[in-house]
Amino acid sequence: MKNLLLWTIALVLFSEFFTDGFNKLYGRGDLTLAGWGYSCSLLGFVGIGEIVLASGLLIPRSRIWAALFIGLLTLISLYFHWVHQDVISLLVSIMNVGLAAIVIWYSTNLSHAPVSES
Repeated sequence: MKNLLLWTIALVLFSEFFTDGFNKLYGRGDLTLAGWGYSCSLLGFVGIGEIVLASGLLIPRSRIWAALFIGLLTLISLYFHWVHQDVISLLVSIMNVGLAAIVIWYSTNLSHAPVSES
């Protein structure tokens, strides 16, 4: 059950970040950063980062690192959405930080309760 939940959350994050990164690279979809006055090169950099990190979620060996950096990237985006008062994207970013934390938790041994041997 834990493995199914882990893959489901990883696929949700993958689809969101891969699509968003692809849209940033090709000038479609959400251009919030450009609308706020940030450069197109920043948009491209963030887009490439989102695609690479999203792909890392699908590889079990890199999943923890990808989820960690997705969480960090999302924390940075939280700041931008807070400053520019973009409430809906702020809530989505909070959700993404939580999902990335769940992926990290389930990908490590931290999610296992210690078993005492009597």
